[in-house]
Amino acid sequence: MWEFYQVISGRGAVRHKEGLTPIEPGDAFIFPPEEPHQLTNDGAEDLVVWIVADNPIGESSHYPDSKKWMVRSPARILIRSESLDYHDGEE
Repeated sequence: MWEFYQVISGRGAVRHKEGLTPIEPGDAFIFPPEEPHQLTNDGAEDLVVWIVADNPIGESSHYPDSKKWMVRSPARILIRSESLDYHDGEE
């Protein structure tokens, strides 16, 4: 799915295919379908972000750090060789 991000408050970083970029209030960015990314809060206050996504039917995603796949067609399920919890293997 397409995802648009707008940083409202706090500071942090976004990990993307080209590296790591600091983020702060007023920053906005977009990720196309299947492009891996991760937001982290590296400040003392909460990182507040608005996210707008199109959530298409039949979506699938890969989580490379935990070697999981998510398949949503029509129901959402996380798999390796069996069904998994969303946070399994995540930091």
